[in-house]
Amino acid sequence: MENSIKHTYHVGGMSCGGCAATVKNKLSAAAGVTSVKVDLTKKEAEITSSQAIKTEELQEALGNTHYTISELNPEIN
Repeated sequence: MENSIKHTYHVGGMSCGGCAATVKNKLSAAAGVTSVKVDLTKKEAEITSSQAIKTEELQEALGNTHYTISELNPEIN
């Protein structure tokens, strides 16, 4: 059984559905990424991958765009 890793990231610079689609397409092309869900209202992207991916690699996948990506830190109760 394949292990998958799911992380949620903040994506800056998105303002419309076209932005969200561009972010989804670019992040989907990153090595190891198996699925991407973009939430425009929250400005978040949920990325499922088959391996650990550094945030720097995801930012590189968004290269030549004005979008920024940073990992959200889950709150611990």
